Amino acid sequence: MVKRQLLYKEWKQSELTFILVMLVAVFATPLSLLMDYSTFQDCLKNPDCIMESTTFTYMFKKDAFLSLSWVMGIYFAVIQLGFERNKGQMDFTLSLPFNRSAIFHTKFFLGAGIIAGVHVVSYLIIYLLKLGLHPIETPEFNSRYFYALLSALMIYSLFFAAGSLTGSAISQAIVGFSTSILPFLLIGLPIVHLDFIFRTSERWIDTSLNYLIAPISPITYITNDIFQQEYQHWFNGEAFIIPLVMMVIFYLVGLFSFIKHPIERNGRFFLYSSMDRPIQIMVIVFGVLGFGWFGFTSDNSIFGYIIGMIIGGVVGALTSYFLIYRKR
Repeated sequence: MVKRQLLYKEWKQSELTFILVMLVAVFATPLSLLMDYSTFQDCLKNPDCIMESTTFTYMFKKDAFLSLSWVMGIYFAVIQLGFERNKGQMDFTLSLPFNRSAIFHTKFFLGAGIIAGVHVVSYLIIYLLKLGLHPIETPEFNSRYFYALLSALMIYSLFFAAGSLTGSAISQAIVGFSTSILPFLLIGLPIVHLDFIFRTSERWIDTSLNYLIAPISPITYITNDIFQQEYQHWFNGEAFIIPLVMMVIFYLVGLFSFIKHPIERNGRFFLYSSMDRPIQIMVIVFGVLGFGWFGFTSDNSIFGYIIGMIIGGVVGALTSYFLIYRKR
């Protein structure tokens, strides 16, 4: 599955980038904790400093690394596939005496392994600091680290699959971010239009967003809304299954696409030419629905609704044409 020689080649190809990201990511949270703890100790020694508690508390939900660790997933996926295609290095990789499956798995598990390793090492350092620093409280320590790891791996799988379908780094980024909000576009937009047509209560829209759309939208895990109060009714230990399932789905999509796609369309938006027209139609439809709803809400008139739909159709058609049919 993972070839040692190919793994070495992939590591050396982006060695400096991997090392720098690992060093920053591993020590980001421990250093942040130590700096806050040092400030806390200085305040203890200062009689003029007003403190609510004599116990140091580190809030992981405000930690920069844990909140943004999913950026690693995007960055690794893009440099492993999108940038490699932009530089013309993918043809060389595919010419090596390894099958496509081995190349995909080597790339994927290198990136996923680094992401997992970074979180584990950072977690262990924090755990040792907890043992050495007294008194200290770390609420949500385990759950926040697990959530950060899970979201980073899921986003990495998503953008890796996007890179397997597209022919350039910019196309990979656009497809990845579009997919992260796809449930809102595919389900949410028709729901608000049905509400507009039938004049129903807004409560069922909120229920649909909270119970159906938000849990299956990768953007929810990026923005950390998953821990907000409105999602607590469904987000518990068992609900971690949802991002795990999405991660597996993205992995399988990426594997199938990487093995089967043609390589002669490098630089095109999609490597599969058969995807161009259906995706263009989807973009136009989303433009019509989105701008139509915006036009209606701007002046609460059917005239604004129709004008918005016309503008959305034109914008969607032009945007999709120049993105999909123009080689990068």
